[in-house]
Amino acid sequence: MGLKILKMMKRLSSGYSFVILLLITVMASSALHLTGLAQKSQRTTRSAQRNKAADERQKKTPQAQNQSASEAWRKRPPKPAPASPFQLPALREVKLENGLALVMIENHRVPIVTMTLGIAVGSVNDPPDQTGLAEATASLLNEGAGNRTSEQLAREIETLGGQLVASANDDYTEVYASVVSENLEPMLDLFGDVVLRPTFPDAEVALYKKNRVEALTVQRQEPSFLVSERFNFAVYGSHPYAISAPTPAAVEAIDRAKIKGFYQANYLPAGSVLVITGDFQAARIEAKLRAMFSEWKASTNTAEKISRMPEQTKRRIFLIDRPGSEQADFRIGNLGLARFDEDYFALLVANAILGDGTGSRLFLNLREKKGYTYDVSSATRAQRMSGTFFGSSETRTAVTLPAIREMLLEFERIRREKVTEKDLQNAKNYLNGGFSLSLSTQGGVTNAIVQTRMLGLAPDYLERYRERIEAVTAEQVQAVARKYIRTDTATIVVVGDAVKLRRPLSILGNIEVFDVEGRRKK
Repeated sequence: MGLKILKMMKRLSSGYSFVILLLITVMASSALHLTGLAQKSQRTTRSAQRNKAADERQKKTPQAQNQSASEAWRKRPPKPAPASPFQLPALREVKLENGLALVMIENHRVPIVTMTLGIAVGSVNDPPDQTGLAEATASLLNEGAGNRTSEQLAREIETLGGQLVASANDDYTEVYASVVSENLEPMLDLFGDVVLRPTFPDAEVALYKKNRVEALTVQRQEPSFLVSERFNFAVYGSHPYAISAPTPAAVEAIDRAKIKGFYQANYLPAGSVLVITGDFQAARIEAKLRAMFSEWKASTNTAEKISRMPEQTKRRIFLIDRPGSEQADFRIGNLGLARFDEDYFALLVANAILGDGTGSRLFLNLREKKGYTYDVSSATRAQRMSGTFFGSSETRTAVTLPAIREMLLEFERIRREKVTEKDLQNAKNYLNGGFSLSLSTQGGVTNAIVQTRMLGLAPDYLERYRERIEAVTAEQVQAVARKYIRTDTATIVVVGDAVKLRRPLSILGNIEVFDVEGRRKK
């Protein structure tokens, strides 16, 4: 190769000879390198083959077979230990004369204190002609209180290294605060003002209304909201649970006088509970809380008569027309149960097997096997008065009908066939693991205790949760599936392009079509 290069150098006399020579040298070196790599690879392959043959011969010896048998246990994962009973930390509970319950849990592991106040008023308490009032009242509690403006409150809370927020759901209102323990008492002063002395400034009410209307406009562009809204209307009928969100007109009708009147009539100490946990001295904080909340006067409130849930007697299909949509969102379900119902734990297990998580039947079928969707699940929503059970997914328009059919088949399968012991135990492990994680933080503990009180659950609900999950049998799973996971009376809601979906979906039954604003279409 070197002689060839020298001969070429003699023949090259132009100014480019050096560049050409350099290129030829590089190419020659690369060829030699690749040849060496190939030879090395061949030697490595032959060596690996010899080693593999030797390993195979070694495995056939009596000593190797005995060792393999003795090591077989390494391939079997250990069985999970029995679920240990859950014990709440030692708590101190007192009840004030006005009916407010104080629950205190000292925990000095970290210098943080968290508190949650539950008040027995939610969206179900909205006047029939003024939806959104409970939501607005809760949202505005910390937008001006005592002698502080919204901005002053926010600045002081931030200075203390804490947070203070309030919100309302269907059944109750929560006021939540967290702060470093050295600033607990100043935070309690702010907390007391927010709960007992909110001012609801006109300017903040106007700003809330503006922001809420804008949020509703954005919300109505989301298929997930549209499918939930129509499903709740269909399942709950005239019950307040049917309202997923107030209308823009309802929000515009809210004013300071309505908010103040709603607060005075419904924010009452009787039936409320304040849970506080973290790094504090219980005796000292109890004295401060007693002094703070003694001015919260007890009074009575006449409960509104609430409509009963409608009974479903046949399958209904609702199509929300979203022209031009390339995919469809759908939900299939029925009226469910209240949180305190005896069937609740069995339905939780049935739901975990059917559609809760990546190991569930719906996920393995519709996503992994069929490839119809990226995400699919089922859920049990159990509230104080009732609830729903449903499966849901988002699919390409072309496979919406097959996806719905597969979901209905999985509903029928869990109703018809008894679940295996393996599926049953996996679901129990999943639920009990999630329960433990939900109580791993101070906020998780305070929220869980407040929820048990607000939903009227048994005093030992949290302590017996794992035990009651473990006690569920395959027969109970099948029984609740037949009761709540129905296909004959299911409500099916689909959001997508009606031009493409109406005809194929008609095979499932009669279809009612609505636009995205909720108006019926022909």
